[in-house]
Amino acid sequence: MTATKHEPAVSAEYASSLFEFPGARGLPGRSRSDAPIPLDEWLALLESAMRETGDPDLALKIGESFKVKHLGRVGYVLMTCSTLGEVVAQARRYNRLVGGVGGTRLVRRGKSAELQQEWTSGTPPPAIERIFAAATASLARWLSDRPDLRFGVWFRCARPADLTYHERLFGGELRFGAREMKLVFPAWYLDLPVALANPEIHSLVVAQADALLGGPAESEFLATVKAAITRDLATNRVSLASVARALATSTRTLHRRLEERGRSFRDVMNEVRRARAEAYLRSPAISLAEVAFLLGYSEQSTFQHAFKRWSGETPGDFRARNLNR
Repeated sequence: MTATKHEPAVSAEYASSLFEFPGARGLPGRSRSDAPIPLDEWLALLESAMRETGDPDLALKIGESFKVKHLGRVGYVLMTCSTLGEVVAQARRYNRLVGGVGGTRLVRRGKSAELQQEWTSGTPPPAIERIFAAATASLARWLSDRPDLRFGVWFRCARPADLTYHERLFGGELRFGAREMKLVFPAWYLDLPVALANPEIHSLVVAQADALLGGPAESEFLATVKAAITRDLATNRVSLASVARALATSTRTLHRRLEERGRSFRDVMNEVRRARAEAYLRSPAISLAEVAFLLGYSEQSTFQHAFKRWSGETPGDFRARNLNR
């Protein structure tokens, strides 16, 4: 059975996270098709696997073993992003390519951040909550090469009898019977660089993902926003308001249009700054102090800290590595 055009479904790649898991192999009715699988059918197979194995933590184990390949083309987009914050934005942007497994919403609360699970209708099955939480934590650690990251998790489902696996997997506070399902973590996690970040490849895979969505590689709107930011970088006067004025629109409309594309103004500003920084650093004639000035930083140290957050290396190391090629 394959999904119809309007029926909630999961992509074949996402479904394989269940089919490839050692404890669930050989399930009756396992699909070998590359076509999307109806969500109800996939959930039934998941429930069958849990009954067959008798393992109450099976959903957590499937989520923990989740890899970027299980997101198909979206996985390539995520693994080439600059930061975990960009990963969250791009995952939301391309969620439709994964299927009907719900989405996410990022909320910042001071020094804390929450990644809330959004479900298409009603309440997601407990197994889906556990897979989502485990996969999110596992992918964040892998993408940032930070196995030490800890997450608090709020579950809608009831508290299980044994929390040993939950505690080992997440490392943070656990709550059950909550009104909404979410992961809670320090906001600075969002600034962590992605270990395999690659702006050039990222542009290519984004273009491919946009083609699957039926949209352009980069809309004229985003190109205009980036041009407005680039023009005023050195003046240190770039802001959401200044770009909105340049585009003859309101700050509210600009914010909404960026959000519709899975971006924030901060994300786009950092994309522009990083691209310009790497271009300037490839020229030995431009000093680091001048690079910082051209990017709108009042202090060279602030630029150096930002660049290391984006790329995982200092501007000096980046320059030396590229000039020696």
